[in-house]
Amino acid sequence: MLEARGLKDFSISTWYEIFKDVALKTIIINIPNELLEKLRADTGEMKIEEVCNEDYLNHVKNTILSFNGKAFVKSNWHAPIDAKFASLGYSLTVTNIDDLLVYFASSEIIMHDFSHNNVDSFCIALKPWINIHPASEFRCIVINNILQGITPRDWPTFYAHFCEDGPNIIRALTDFYKQNIYEKFSRKTYTFDVILNFPENVTLLDFGPLNNKTNLYAFSWKEIQAIIKKNSNQEVPPVFRYLESDMGIMTRSEALHKITQSQLT
Repeated sequence: MLEARGLKDFSISTWYEIFKDVALKTIIINIPNELLEKLRADTGEMKIEEVCNEDYLNHVKNTILSFNGKAFVKSNWHAPIDAKFASLGYSLTVTNIDDLLVYFASSEIIMHDFSHNNVDSFCIALKPWINIHPASEFRCIVINNILQGITPRDWPTFYAHFCEDGPNIIRALTDFYKQNIYEKFSRKTYTFDVILNFPENVTLLDFGPLNNKTNLYAFSWKEIQAIIKKNSNQEVPPVFRYLESDMGIMTRSEALHKITQSQLT
């Protein structure tokens, strides 16, 4: 669990205004205490009109409409990805406020977010619904203000173009980091997620903590922890790790073990 300072630093309501020029457009709406308590109570169906006033409901509805009637939603920190079963086609598309409430109420991830007592305010963060090719999503690992690692989020899927485009991916994401994020985020060690549309169009999606609970995809916490412990200020080129050949169907852990073993031999 993040400490109070971490909850604030990684909340989209804290960092979005600083990075909105390079981030996916987001409209942030605070959650009224009455609605928050209803969601926390997990009492099943609720009549939203009895909980929120008309102005608030219209604000949420108009925000969804501003995204052409289809939006993606998250809390201060997370998307309700464990509530896909409650959505049409497992898409988590938000077309109305009822969709939003069902996803939040069905998600243990969101309920855990809402369980924090040391948070000033909780929010709904609405973004435009866009089709993102999984090969264009990357997680970047920053340690002591140095971009150390880059990993595809769709791990361990093999994408043949990574081998040829690897140097360009490293350059594009390094340039993006140095120009837009370096020493502007409140922490020195963290992760950030981006969409990279070739050749150099990079869009910031999110920031996250870097700890033993973080999904590091193609990296292991053990190797990242070793870099953290060194506490070095020496700048080195980031490592872009990806599958260099099609290894067939494997779990993430199996792929990580195989790739790290190959590096040792």
